[in-house]
Amino acid sequence: MKSNLRRKNLYFKLNNLGFSLVELIIVVGMMSTLSGLMLPSFLNWIRTEKVNAYTRELREYFRVVRLEARRWGTNCQVSINSIDHNSVKNDKEYQGYSITCGESSSKIKALAPSINNSIFQVMNQDFLITPNGRISSDKEIIIVIGSKYHMSGSKILNCLIIKSPTGHIVKGKFIENNWIINKMKVSSLDQNNILSPEKCMSS
Repeated sequence: MKSNLRRKNLYFKLNNLGFSLVELIIVVGMMSTLSGLMLPSFLNWIRTEKVNAYTRELREYFRVVRLEARRWGTNCQVSINSIDHNSVKNDKEYQGYSITCGESSSKIKALAPSINNSIFQVMNQDFLITPNGRISSDKEIIIVIGSKYHMSGSKILNCLIIKSPTGHIVKGKFIENNWIINKMKVSSLDQNNILSPEKCMSS
């Protein structure tokens, strides 16, 4: 009698271990809702990290160029490469800057950070680094780096100020964004005198 009762209890337990169809639908619905809420935040985080990573690489790159100018005792001309909207091919590396630095030009170019279609950069002017590592310019160099999705997604706008003549680099956030359009060039020179040091708030 007891063994029959145990068998019935075991049978009842085994038949009640799974989920009903209604329970599965509820769980799937909850997971879909949570995913929909979390996805935009996750995408914005990725976009922000891409902009921050490129900003860090660029800051370090210009520091290395200044060191190389001093090492070789030569002038280094820094020019921004113009790259149109969405024109970076997936299978190629594009550098946003062209550096002419005497005999070490090829080595310096190889160290330049690669840029892609997901971000954009704008610089106020090309500049020259002298053999003693100083910036030969009548004004400070301003570079703004942002996300391609600035108009609809991540609202991040980083900026770098390269002080003249010391070459000291300050990182900040660019506070004006009404000049940004949906189809920003990947890399370009500021033609409208929008970039200025007072708009770059150091962080």
